[in-house]
Formats: sequence, C-alpha cells, structure tokens
Amino acid sequence: MRAASQIAAIVDQALNSALFALEAKIVSVKGGRATVKPTPKRTFGDNPDPIEYAEVENVRLVSLVWDGGKSGVSGRVKPGDECLLVALSHGDDDEPDHKTLSSAVAFCGFSDFASHQMPDGAGLRLFSGSAFIEMDEGTIKGNTGKGATFELTGNKASINAPGGMDITAPMTTINGNLTISGSISQGAGGKSNATFGGNVTVTGTSEAADHISGGKSFNNHTHLEQGDGKSTSKPQ
Repeated sequence: MRAASQIAAIVDQALNSALFALEAKIVSVKGGRATVKPTPKRTFGDNPDPIEYAEVENVRLVSLVWDGGKSGVSGRVKPGDECLLVALSHGDDDEPDHKTLSSAVAFCGFSDFASHQMPDGAGLRLFSGSAFIEMDEGTIKGNTGKGATFELTGNKASINAPGGMDITAPMTTINGNLTISGSISQGAGGKSNATFGGNVTVTGTSEAADHISGGKSFNNHTHLEQGDGKSTSKPQ
C-alpha cells in the first residue's frame, strides 16, 4: 500500500497537469479559428524556473450565440486581443478524457482592458470605439461618437443629427400633430405636389406662380374695371 504522502504527490501531479482555463491572447485569426498564446507561465516541482506555454493552433472562437446561430453578439477579433482559453473534456458518458489545450476553445471578450470598464454606470452597454448603445430601465440611448445621438426615455423619443437626416421610403405616415421649428421645402425642381385635406393658415406672405381658387386662375381671369362697370382687365 502506498504511503499517504505518495498518494498526495500523485494527486498533485495529476491535478497540476490538468488544464482547465487560462488567460491568453490572440496571435492570429483566420475564419472562425485562431492561434492563441497563453499569457501565464508554468512551474514544475522539479524545475523552479517558469516556462512559457506554447502557442495553441486551430482554436475555435466562441461567443454568445443562440437560436441555432440566428441570434447573438459578435465583433472583430484582432491579434493582441485578450481571451479566455478553456480546455474541454471529450469522451464517453462514463469517463471524460484528460483536459488538455489540444481541445481548447477561446472565449473572446474576457478582459478588463476597455474604454468602458466594469462595473459600468449603464445597466447594459454595447460599444465599439466611441460609439455605443446603452440600456437602463425606461431608457435606451445611442451615440455614434461623431455627434449623432438618439434617446428613448419613458414614452418619448428624441434624435439629434447635426449633419442632417435622410429617410427613404415610398410612403411615410405621421399619426398626430407635426410641428416644424425651421424651414420646409417640398418638391425640389417642381416635380412633386403637396395636398392638404384641411384648412391652411399662412401668417406670412404666400407666393406662387399662380393661385387657383374655385377652379379659377388668378393670372388668367378677368374682372370689371373698378369705377366704370364696363371694360374688363386682368389683374395687374
């Protein structure tokens, strides 16, 4: 029978050789696979000098994905990005095989180096460079980092686009009142029409090439010359 110290040494050796998870960095990426370099070093009982891990090739890059791959979170992965290298177990149901880096996967996004660090002030934030979308109870905010922003707060939405906003749609419907604080132009080049179903009130000057009122053209109709009741003329 082995002494307890010998059994403990064997157990320690087995546990020390079993790899579960390591901090690592991406060396190169091609397709959905990467070459990954573990960042910590390893020491052995008979050799006190730390030894670097070798690069691990053909590592699967995994992220948050569900619904058969139709939903998830993805992003660019570049050399130098930090990741979590996790060794997987494979085998039958009775006895999984030994965990080694040869069957590892890399979980991207596990890092404390970021422009928005944890814990963040927002309940949830997605960001890329200076652009971000953040969500909290009753509020969703977005910022391009270049001046354009949007905010949904409670039952109100606001958009700020200093560079302008383009909407392309064959039909746009606004249900409710519309207030415009600036100028409005319509039918550039005179190729489009505007139709109003209600009354139109103009507080300033109304200008047009012609006004049609009651089916009569202001430019082409004639009226009695004021004063004599006989001759007619077009409006001057």
